Amino acid sequence: MANWFRFMSLLGSIALCLGCTSTSGRGGSSTCGDGGVLVTSAYDPRRGPDSARVTMVEFGDFECPYCGAAEPTVKKVLATYSDDVALVFVNFPISFHQYAMGAAEAFLAAAIQGKGWEMHDQMYANQAALSDADLDRYAQIIGLDMGQFDKDRSSPEIAGEVTQDKNLGLSLGVNSTPTFNIGGCWIVGDQPFSDFQQVIVPQLAQH
Repeated sequence: MANWFRFMSLLGSIALCLGCTSTSGRGGSSTCGDGGVLVTSAYDPRRGPDSARVTMVEFGDFECPYCGAAEPTVKKVLATYSDDVALVFVNFPISFHQYAMGAAEAFLAAAIQGKGWEMHDQMYANQAALSDADLDRYAQIIGLDMGQFDKDRSSPEIAGEVTQDKNLGLSLGVNSTPTFNIGGCWIVGDQPFSDFQQVIVPQLAQH
C-alpha cells in the first residue's frame, strides 16, 4: 500500500483532479495499486446489492461542487452495473466548507432511520442550501422522525463517526473530494464515466 501511495503523490498537477482540495498533494485522475476492498465503518451506508462483485468507495463532501457534478456519473455507474457494483459513501468534509460537517452528520442520522440515501440525494440536489433549517426541511420531506433525527445528528457518536471516516481517508492519502477507491484503484475528482468503466470492467472479469 505504501508503494502506490508514494506513486500517487507524484502524479500530475492538482488542477487535473477536478475536486475540492483540503491540502496539496495527490493529483491526476486514476491509478491502481495492490487491489482489495477497503474496510470501512459499519456506519457507512451502502447502495446496491449485497451480492455485488465490485465495491466502489466514495470519499465525499456534500458541499463540494465537484462531488455534486460527479453524482450523475456515479448514478450512471450504479445503473449500468446494477447487479455487480455497490457504492459505500465515506464522509470527508473539507474544513473550509461551512456546512459540510453538519451535512455529513445529517446523512448518518438519516441512515439510522434507513433513509440515508434519500437525505444524500436531497443534499446533493440542493448544495447551495445546507443550513440546519434546510436539513430539517429535507428530513421532513423524506419522512424522518424529527425528534430522533435531531437527537442523532447532534450526538457525539455521529460526530465521532464522521471524524473516523475522515481519518480513514487521511490515512490513505485522500486530500480532495470526490475520491473513489474501486478494488484498489483510485479515481480522483469529477472524471468521465469511461474512467470508471476502465477500472470496473477488468475487475468484473476477474470475479
